[in-house]
Amino acid sequence: MLKVSRFLWVSHNFLRLAAGYLFFLDQRGTQSSKWSSGCLSSISSPSLLETHASYKAVDGIGKIFFTLSISMASLFLGIHIGTTLLPLVPKLRPPSGVVRYVVPIISVLVYGATFPAYFCLSASFRHQATAALLFSFPGTLTRYVLSILLNPRSEVLPVGTLVANEFGTSLLAMFHALQGLRPPVSPGACSILQGLDDGYCGCLTTVSTFVSEMRVLGSRKGLLYGTISIVVGQVLMVLILGSAVWAGGVSSQISCTPIL
Repeated sequence: MLKVSRFLWVSHNFLRLAAGYLFFLDQRGTQSSKWSSGCLSSISSPSLLETHASYKAVDGIGKIFFTLSISMASLFLGIHIGTTLLPLVPKLRPPSGVVRYVVPIISVLVYGATFPAYFCLSASFRHQATAALLFSFPGTLTRYVLSILLNPRSEVLPVGTLVANEFGTSLLAMFHALQGLRPPVSPGACSILQGLDDGYCGCLTTVSTFVSEMRVLGSRKGLLYGTISIVVGQVLMVLILGSAVWAGGVSSQISCTPIL
């Protein structure tokens, strides 16, 4: 049992390293909601490949394929490195009762510190530095609660993760539509929308858990789960953001300036 725990610890940490590298390589590809948004942007952008509409479709499908492929590759990389280094990891003792109480308290205090930090930092960059942190914890908590409540209800699909990803995609589409309004919203409102976009939706949705669950489900169920997630996400993007852009009242690009 202890050996299995060490394996999971090593695998999970190297998976985090691989996912973290991909996050900095392409931040927009590590969130399910922004993944869907990027695919819709490729297909519907009027400035991209105007002469051949089929090229837009290929670009959007390519984003789906490569994002999924790179995410799966990072998962297997983390498992492989974790398995290789397992013999080198010392035996770990379970954390004491004091540590179990202290760590959550510190986490809450650190999150609480983001509020004064946001208002004390310079208005020229605080929307980029801390706006997302204001909404990160609620997004993470929402996904956790959805997973705990809904995943046990079905043995076919992880309903909690599916609902979290699609709900986050819907919110992101709505936030993008609000940021693209003509005339644009105020700089303060734009900063909050950007914080909700990067912080709440970024922590609510996930690609890493999505591909991990696809692998656990196996070929048939994994393919079904992946197809439902991608198709529903794209449909929601088209209905919410696409319809607003095509109606002419919203720009496909952000029209506001997130500076207070």
